[in-house]
Amino acid sequence: MNIQYREMGMHKILGLHGDVDYFSMSELKNVIFKLINEKIPSIILDMRDVEYMDSSGIGLIVTAHKAMHAYNGTIGLINVHEDIMLLLKLATVDSFLKIYNNEDDIK
Repeated sequence: MNIQYREMGMHKILGLHGDVDYFSMSELKNVIFKLINEKIPSIILDMRDVEYMDSSGIGLIVTAHKAMHAYNGTIGLINVHEDIMLLLKLATVDSFLKIYNNEDDIK
């Protein structure tokens, strides 16, 4: 997995390139929790170049959401492919996680 960083106001946007699955989880977890330990107020995962996510990816997002919620931080997603969105809805992750359609929706 390749991860690129960019900032948009108070948001740290992580551009993910590759699958979000068991095999890529260690690297992504380290990056996200490094930012959480720095108390970054908002992390947004740009899923434009992610075509596959398994349950370990969902678990990481939920765990990161809980950790950030403890200090009033937020984690969200942007540019989510339809198949992954269906998976997130099935797991009801969309009920508590901010999912943006595009960068114009980010405030």
